[in-house]
Amino acid sequence: MAQIRKNNIFKNGLFLTVIFLLLFSWLEQNEHILKLRPLGGVQPTSENIKFSVKNWNTAKFQEGQEAYIKDHFGLRPFTVRLYNEIFDRLFGEFMANGVVMGKEGFLFEENYLLAASGKDFLGRDSIQRLVKSISSVQEALNKNGTQLLICLAPGKGTFFRDKMPSKYKVSNNNATNFSEFVSELYRAKVPLFDVQTWFMNLKPRTPFPLFPKTGIHWSSYGEYLVADSLINRAAFLTKKSIPTLKLLRIEQDLHPRDRDDDIELGMNLLRDLPDFKMAYPKFEIIPIDNEKSLPKTLVIGDSFFYGMYNWGMMEHVFKGGEFWYYNHERLIPGKETTFIDQLNDYRAEIQKFDLVILMLTEANLPRFGFGFMQSFLAN
Repeated sequence: MAQIRKNNIFKNGLFLTVIFLLLFSWLEQNEHILKLRPLGGVQPTSENIKFSVKNWNTAKFQEGQEAYIKDHFGLRPFTVRLYNEIFDRLFGEFMANGVVMGKEGFLFEENYLLAASGKDFLGRDSIQRLVKSISSVQEALNKNGTQLLICLAPGKGTFFRDKMPSKYKVSNNNATNFSEFVSELYRAKVPLFDVQTWFMNLKPRTPFPLFPKTGIHWSSYGEYLVADSLINRAAFLTKKSIPTLKLLRIEQDLHPRDRDDDIELGMNLLRDLPDFKMAYPKFEIIPIDNEKSLPKTLVIGDSFFYGMYNWGMMEHVFKGGEFWYYNHERLIPGKETTFIDQLNDYRAEIQKFDLVILMLTEANLPRFGFGFMQSFLAN
């Protein structure tokens, strides 16, 4: 009899716990009692379908509510982090797609490891064809009075080659897309800003980290150095005055800011991963007297330019400029995002600019140009 009573108490307690969690989740969803840390990365955007007879009869309401509740239930941030934490602790794997932990807790995305090891090598013939294509674009742009600059952003795999997992390491003699592109671009005399080589030379003597431990992009400090140098190169190519950056001070912080822990944020773990002290430049933009003489600038590139765009590069330095993200989204400060495939005449749009900067990291070299040369030369 005592055993039966204990079993009943256990069952009733379990039942009440489940009911409590369901009710609390519903209450949290509607009242937001707890201050839960929001999830990082891209989040679901399922619509909260309103009830109507039509939506009910077509099952749109039922299906929509099912999807919405699944994506927005009250304890979702905590349960997602708990699940990811348990999966990591038990199996040593991360739920974030493509994330790899290297030595001493350094985080990588796998495509950067493949780029550093040469395992994504396109082949010399393919790279020569791509460089010939960009050289043809440069020639056509120069005839129109437009300058072209290729900016090769560094990759974390190459920068922290000593922190890469052993299975990705190969001989230093192994050909990589980066080394071949640099060689061919110099041979073709296409203007090149090789940030990767510059960063590798700076690495032994830089006072502050150029790359973070738990992020994939260059550090905020590294980004400042690149932005300052990019402005100088743009002024040299266009022979026009451009606003400059004036460093005021540098703050240091053990807690990453901005994008310095973007990989970790996307992993959505319960715990914080250890980082090292990072540097955060505080600067002002020194304008020029005649802003009408500013070169109209277009940047076609990947997420390595996003940090500069977010702090106002296109608003305060390259005023009137545009950022074509992956040559897909058209970003103009103060305007809604549109898409490149909506352009009526791609080549004519490109030729409106005084300077075109193609910026991409070594992990994106297999996608060199993001279709820029093909679209330009097709017209």
